[in-house]
Amino acid sequence: MKRRAVEHDPRGKRKYPSRRAGLAGGSVAEQIRDLRRRLAPDPGKPISQQRFGDLMGVAWSTVARWEGGSKPDARVAAKLARLRRALDALGKLIMPEDRLLFFEQHHPLLLKMRPIDLLDTEDGTAAVMRLIEGLESGAFS
Repeated sequence: MKRRAVEHDPRGKRKYPSRRAGLAGGSVAEQIRDLRRRLAPDPGKPISQQRFGDLMGVAWSTVARWEGGSKPDARVAAKLARLRRALDALGKLIMPEDRLLFFEQHHPLLLKMRPIDLLDTEDGTAAVMRLIEGLESGAFS
């Protein structure tokens, strides 16, 4: 898989893709399968459609429809794009076997909220990104 270089602004802060980028690049089906792979402990065995649906708050049959070519509604498409951005930012900070757990567990630095729930909004996503940047800089060690 081809990885993009991380860009930084003049102050050294990481820059992320446009918030309006949506699910740019590749078909929706490919992107969903890619997210399922990236959340799996073993990239060769993506998490199930059921598990991914539970994470996203939709039925497994909805995930199957997306992988069959249907497009998610705008709200879910935005959340999928935010999940991709968060996974890009995580990079290798969290071992593959712990990535899904990172998004599902209530986090004390996020007011005991789950990162996946915060990805519903841009403000919540900004909080998750700040947490990831803090992990990267070692601010929480």
